[in-house]
Amino acid sequence: MREALADVFIAALELLEAEARSARRGLLRAAGGVVLLAAAAVLALGATAVLAWALLTALYPVMAAPLARLLTGIATLVLAGGALWIAARLNR
Repeated sequence: MREALADVFIAALELLEAEARSARRGLLRAAGGVVLLAAAAVLALGATAVLAWALLTALYPVMAAPLARLLTGIATLVLAGGALWIAARLNR
């Protein structure tokens, strides 16, 4: 009787250890994904800023500075709105 109880207890501990290992692997995989997502978001934000600056620089010789800034701001807002619309459709 005592041996059977000890065997059940040991089996339960081994199962608990295996489940903890599996959960740890899943948690590390999820954390890695979050880190990569954050890095991608920072890079995308920087790229958007560079593109907006390039558009503004390209528009300066063609039109007045305030109008160039206005058009660049509108283009950036349209880009952000498009990204938000896509995100909303994907999260339905």
